[in-house]
Parts: sequence; structure tokens; C-alpha cells
Amino acid sequence: MHKTKRHRTNFISTIIFLVTTAVLVVLVLMLINHVNLEIRFNTIINWLKKIDNAVARLDTEREILICIFALYIAKCQLPLPMSILCAISGLVFPLGTALIINTVFTIFFFMVKYVEGTFIGGGWAGMILNIKKMHFLRDWIQFKGNGNPYFLSLTRLIPAIPLGMVSKYYGSMRYDVLYYILLSMLGYAPRLFIYTKLGAAFTNPFSVQFLSLLIVVVAFTGFSSLIFNVFYGIKSNQMTQTLLIYSQKEKYKIVL
Repeated sequence: MHKTKRHRTNFISTIIFLVTTAVLVVLVLMLINHVNLEIRFNTIINWLKKIDNAVARLDTEREILICIFALYIAKCQLPLPMSILCAISGLVFPLGTALIINTVFTIFFFMVKYVEGTFIGGGWAGMILNIKKMHFLRDWIQFKGNGNPYFLSLTRLIPAIPLGMVSKYYGSMRYDVLYYILLSMLGYAPRLFIYTKLGAAFTNPFSVQFLSLLIVVVAFTGFSSLIFNVFYGIKSNQMTQTLLIYSQKEKYKIVL
């Protein structure tokens, strides 16, 4: 069983590494040949610029803002990618305004999931962490029942970890709301900026700026997922060995 777990972790890590590397190679080649790509797909680029200019001339920014807010509300219950929501704001509004909008709406999303956790519990995260093999991770997250502040910020930074699941779990622990918001936004800030910047640069998907940001996103997502998978594999193996040692001691224990 121990070897099976190790092989499974190694297999997943290999897949993550190969997929990430392949995507990065493609993006780097696109970055090197971005001038030729811009010329070849000039029609698409001009079409995207026309859309951006048309949106910029709209006098209904309030309606657009309401629509974006509606998407964030839908995100509270539907698996909509936060990256796309942030990019939409960056595409429609100037960068500074888009960052403020995304910050406010992201805080709203974090608060909604936190409140859900206080009423209905930790959800899927709680169920997964209550599995015996995951107790080591649960104890680390709970941090003597107070909640681990470092884990909270780290999960906001790693794209592979669902934001809603972590939010509901910290809500179920009644973690301090102020620290919850501050630590959540501190960890999520780099991703929020990059996603919003991607939206602002989307009018030319073959530009150096857009491709460079996309390379950063893909590299960080892939390698952070790889590190998390390796960490989980190491901790899981350590816990398995501890349980085996304990079970052997109990097996040969002499009761007087």
C-alpha cells in the first residue's frame, strides 16, 4: 500500500510537470514569434480592439458593473473561474478601476463563503479532512483549534486549491473575520493583479505583455500544484509509517 501511494504521487507529479512544461514551451515559442503571429492574426486583433473601443464608449458603466457583480454572485454557487471574472473587469474598465472593483467583489465572495461555513459547516473540505488519512492536514489547518493563518494566505496564492472550500472551512472554525479578510486578500493579491492585467492586455493576445503574463500564470499554477502534490505525498507517507509503527506496538502490547 505504501508503494502504491508513492507511485500514485509520482505519477500525478509527472503528469503535472509534463503538461506544464508542454504549455510553457508552446507559450515561449509564441512569445518568440509574436511579431509573425500579430501579422498573421491581425484581423482577430483588430476585431478585439474594436470591441474594446466600443465598450469604452458605452455610457452604461453602471449596468456593466451590475452585470459583473451578478457574475460574482453566481460564482458563490457556481464553479465560475475567478481568473475570468477578474479579467472581464480588466477588459471593460481602466486597470486602476478594475483592480478596485475586483478587490471589493472578491471580498464579497470571501465573506459569503465564510458565512456559509458558519451556518452549514466546512462542506466538502470538512468531509475530506475528516477522512482518517487526512487528519494530519486537518490538524495543521486547525492549528490547535484557532486556524492556521499561514495556510489561509498560502491557499489563496495557489490556484489549484479552491477558494470557496477553504473559505467555508475557516468559517466553520469561526476564524476571526478581520484577520480572515486581511490574510485572504494578502494571499490573493498577486493573482488578482495578474488576472486583471491579463484582461487589460487581452485586446492583443499575441502581445509580449499578454504572453508574458500568461507564462507566469501557467508556470506558477503548474509548479505550485506540483509542490503541493509532493508535500501531500510526503506527509501522507509519514503518517502511514507512524500508524504502522503504532499498530505494531499495540499488537505486541502485553496487558497486565
